[in-house]
Amino acid sequence: MKHRLIRNTGDELYYHGFMIGILGLAAATKNFEYHEEIETGTGFSDIVIDSFDNKTACILELKKTEKLEDCYDAAQTATKQIIQKDYASKFISRRYKKVYGIGIGFAKKSCEIVSLGNLVEKVC
Repeated sequence: MKHRLIRNTGDELYYHGFMIGILGLAAATKNFEYHEEIETGTGFSDIVIDSFDNKTACILELKKTEKLEDCYDAAQTATKQIIQKDYASKFISRRYKKVYGIGIGFAKKSCEIVSLGNLVEKVC
């Protein structure tokens, strides 16, 4: 399992830590690599779980909001960032078969999740 913490200093730090605990362990048990804040596309995606052997990656972008009713909009903003900053390009160019984009909007102890599905299918 690889882990790097470079840019997480803002309001989303708590949620990044929460996701590290959940996803980092899960990725390690399945021999997937876990990366945080790695350079992808034209920016730095929050979390990437990938397996070169399985040609599968999952890109997660996290957004924090103060109001519970804004969680879905925050998740939508996160998915737009995945597309706008072309986070999937690194994996698509490596001929991954499955590259999932997921936006998560957090508020307090709740969240909303929006999936872009398999981004490879949308490119081809």
